[in-house]
Amino acid sequence: MPEVSKIELIYSLVGFPAETEWLEFKEGNGDPEKLGRDISALANSAALCGRDRAYRIWGVSDSDHSLVGTSFNPYTKKAKGNQDLLIWLRRFLSANANYEFERFSHDGKDYVVLTVRAAVAQPVTFDKACYIREGSSTTRLAGGSAKEAELWRRLQSVDYEDQPAAENLTAAEVLDQLDVAAYYALIGARRPSSGEAVVDGLVEQGMVYRQDNGRYLITNLGALLIARKLSSYPGLRKRPIRVVKYAGKGNFEILADETFDAGYATALSDAVKYIMSQLPAKEQAEGAFRRVVHPYSQRVVRELLANAVIHQDISDSTAGPLVALYDNRIVFSNPGTSLIPIPRVLNAQPRTRNVALARIMRQMDLCEEGGTGWDLVVAECEKKHMAAPKIVSDDELGTQVTLYSDSAFERMTKAERKDAAYWHACLMYAQDEAMSNQSLRERFGLASERKSTIAISRLISECREADLIKLEDEEAGDKYRRYVPFWA
Repeated sequence: MPEVSKIELIYSLVGFPAETEWLEFKEGNGDPEKLGRDISALANSAALCGRDRAYRIWGVSDSDHSLVGTSFNPYTKKAKGNQDLLIWLRRFLSANANYEFERFSHDGKDYVVLTVRAAVAQPVTFDKACYIREGSSTTRLAGGSAKEAELWRRLQSVDYEDQPAAENLTAAEVLDQLDVAAYYALIGARRPSSGEAVVDGLVEQGMVYRQDNGRYLITNLGALLIARKLSSYPGLRKRPIRVVKYAGKGNFEILADETFDAGYATALSDAVKYIMSQLPAKEQAEGAFRRVVHPYSQRVVRELLANAVIHQDISDSTAGPLVALYDNRIVFSNPGTSLIPIPRVLNAQPRTRNVALARIMRQMDLCEEGGTGWDLVVAECEKKHMAAPKIVSDDELGTQVTLYSDSAFERMTKAERKDAAYWHACLMYAQDEAMSNQSLRERFGLASERKSTIAISRLISECREADLIKLEDEEAGDKYRRYVPFWA
């Protein structure tokens, strides 16, 4: 933290009338044991109070908050056994303790700022014991207490979208790093005339936070959405959308490899345009007009790419959204397993790890509302009589959705036909209807001839044997049989 930011922080914090659960002032007193307990308590109290950090400041009078300076130096202080204080603390504090000492001089006096990040995932402990702040005092956290239960509840609901991507920025630096023009254009609102008002709007959306020192931080949410360059944020270097085009049907030869490094507000549309430009196309006559036809609908490509972005596990630092283009298919991948069981993605209520990201992307009209995206994808595949999209989700792969081209009924495998029939039953059920032999024939683009009717009847029997579908009415005669998903 620059020196000016440190003194700004101190000036901001001394305005509080008294010490709090997340703020403590000291003139000296660098007792290692007490310091270790305090770091545990400050980390846990910050999490309990909904703050991202807590502070202990040396050089401020506890009684009247005057700036008196300090002789305490954490870099030379010794602990038990003549060990360096910083090494000793790291031995006895739990691995999730995240803190930083900063020593600086101002107006001829020395100060030390200890910034303690809020506990994440589990409480921070010192010497295997958990501590908490009660007002201005540090006490041991009682096991089984209501306060311990509340702390665990808050720790388990930490939102990665709210974590800082960049800190200690001026309003001008925030506007320099974020594409606010694109943001206001996409939400259909007029951009305020003053930079401060623009930043205030970003604060309201949770994309920017005001820090205790009066400066600003950009949250992961803000950077993911409207960063000019995502790779400039160390924690988000894997998050840009990447599109790789391969020769043929395998991964042996890369023909093109493009990364869209901006925030998703602009990168999503740019990536979709690029994907469509890389797909084979042909002209098709429609009366006196001719139009370019692609094997995949642009609407489906946009929806599946938006899903990969919205539902990714953004805490995963090993991979980001990836689109792989092959001669016969497109594969959309994202880190993180599906939060909804795969057979229920069409009809279940939408769920996502990244609620704020999904909310703002919907405001920007970058994805479908109300979890209807999968309905759209399946319906578009049916319109073209293509194989149904295939979903795979596990801890190693994350989530992969594959779109196949040129898969007419006679060229589909038995598994692909059953998948298509199942998703057709789900789509019909979502429309308050039921699948029939006729509707399934139409889904595959088959003529109403005896040979096709028999083939579809056989497929329906195979789907029933695999427990993918069931009769809507067990009493219905053969001519009136209708089918619904197994879970209906």
